[in-house]
Amino acid sequence: MALFKAVVRRPRKDGFWQVYIRVCVDRRLGYITTDKYVTSKELNKTNEITDPYVLQYCSSLIIEYNDRLNRKDTSRWTVRQVVEYLRIADTDLCFSEYARLHIDRMIDHGQERNARNYQLALQHLERFCGTTKVMFDELTSSTMSRWIQTLEKTKRAKDMYPVCMRQVFKAAVMESILR
Repeated sequence: MALFKAVVRRPRKDGFWQVYIRVCVDRRLGYITTDKYVTSKELNKTNEITDPYVLQYCSSLIIEYNDRLNRKDTSRWTVRQVVEYLRIADTDLCFSEYARLHIDRMIDHGQERNARNYQLALQHLERFCGTTKVMFDELTSSTMSRWIQTLEKTKRAKDMYPVCMRQVFKAAVMESILR
């Protein structure tokens, strides 16, 4: 299990301190850089961050990191593997963002009614996944099968929602091929 904390390490020559997320796995430490900086005024005597904005930002980042790690089996990972996974995971494409873009395009082309069905399907998928940022790598066949099983109570949603999400996925694939 990985433990996280927002920390600073040493001051720069201009007096600013870069903020890091410290990762601890099996008593070994790793650091992930953030784009935040603090001055010595925003640190207490033990060099812990006191700036509420930076703390809030780091807390939301730590929550996101925990969410990502909870979706994987990391029991045998080293601190280096955890840090690498969290850094590389930022490059993954967000299915939810692309789906919203696709729905907006449908509305622009005058397909408001169909776009509403797509929007409802996306919202249901996001509720099932527990996040508003469903990533493409989360759309495995087992995840989709479990999602479809939750739709079994309503025949229309069971038939329509997976088709809508499949169309969005196909459009994303076709768009990536054309680039």
